[in-house]
Amino acid sequence: MYPYAMAMVLVVDDESAIRQAVRAMLERQGYDVAEAGTAEEGIRALRESAFPDVALVDLRLPGKDGMAVLEEARRLGGLTEVVVISGHGTISAAVGAVRSGAFDFLEKPLDRERLLITVRNAARQSAAARRGNTPDPEMIAVSKPMVELLATAARFAPSLAPILITGETGTGKEVLARWIHGKSARRAGPFVALNCAALPEPLAESELFGHVKGAYTGAQTARKGKFQTAERGTLFLDEIGDLSLAIQAKLLRVLEEGFVTPVGSDAAIPVDVRVLAASHHDLNSLVERGGFREDLYFRIAGIKLEVPALRERKEEVAPLAGHFLVEAFARQGWPLVEPAPAFIEALSRHHWPGNVRQLRWAVERAALLSGPLAPGPEHLPEEMASEGGGSDEGSLAGSRKASERRAIVSALERARGNVAQASKALGLGRSRLYEKLQEYGIRPDQYRKSMKGEV
Repeated sequence: MYPYAMAMVLVVDDESAIRQAVRAMLERQGYDVAEAGTAEEGIRALRESAFPDVALVDLRLPGKDGMAVLEEARRLGGLTEVVVISGHGTISAAVGAVRSGAFDFLEKPLDRERLLITVRNAARQSAAARRGNTPDPEMIAVSKPMVELLATAARFAPSLAPILITGETGTGKEVLARWIHGKSARRAGPFVALNCAALPEPLAESELFGHVKGAYTGAQTARKGKFQTAERGTLFLDEIGDLSLAIQAKLLRVLEEGFVTPVGSDAAIPVDVRVLAASHHDLNSLVERGGFREDLYFRIAGIKLEVPALRERKEEVAPLAGHFLVEAFARQGWPLVEPAPAFIEALSRHHWPGNVRQLRWAVERAALLSGPLAPGPEHLPEEMASEGGGSDEGSLAGSRKASERRAIVSALERARGNVAQASKALGLGRSRLYEKLQEYGIRPDQYRKSMKGEV
């Protein structure tokens, strides 16, 4: 089951039509939903319903406004994540609510995809808070290496200490950097990410520090660099080891002095930015070979955090796959489905040389090939679906099962989920077909089309 399954959502809105539409939409996804028409009713529901995981709260309510519900949720310990709903005239108030502790805000008219994604993320956050930690949806910590990594990162996140994040390509270094930013005192400020490996040498200085009009051919207007863009927030320099030595020297000066000088200007502009850096290279080795400045290394590597490869934390493959599957189905407006057990088994067997990034790609590909139905191993690339058999016989057995599953899926699709009709078309007894449905993790109700649009 997905970690958010059967989460409880409280919908607080004085328009009954909106409450009923949102309720129907969420209940189709497996959520338990309660309603309230006023802030007072919402506050009472918070106290009497064992703290809902998520509260969707309209800011404009008769009597007390939605902020009263948010304040009560905070007072009760913050186990309920509050998502405020804002009309056109209350956007600034919604932003203020987020700064006061709301998880996010949604603008009316409610977009179905954005609503489902936001509720799902809020439910995960609530579930994590009840477990005593608050990881980002993609920073799932089940394995010992990840639990220890997040525990260390959490200790240093509130400080201004420079942090160097290392790890193989695709392990989630930027995700960890965003997680650290979200736990820092600068979380209300911007998080700006820059991939240094993708910077052409002539443009690197301008991207980092900005330029004035006419600084070089084509500079028709002045432009702020990433340091100014990240003012009072966090600047994440990914693949910092790919910067040239000349740019490294200028970067070191900015970090030490706190001023940037745009290209083509003599004016030094003060900046207040926390810098997090990352690299898949061994920067120590680069320093020894003369490819990275030792003084800059010491400046950015006050604390070093290494994100383990996915093969070293196989316990996280299944929950990560579930998260990516939710995202993929939500983008298409399809109802959430559980993948076949064989699908998860195939993913768990794979070595994942491309780490989490490769897993995301594999799951999204499978979702598009299978949707709106549950993906099976036949929707994975051949090398993933056939792994783990240990012999030709194992691979043949896997192929036969994949073919059988496809036939069942096709029959159910033609029968619009009617098991009796599908069993007749397949020439299987109904009880035997039910056994197969259970074996392959197929639910007939997956074959009903979902509605997509606005509420």
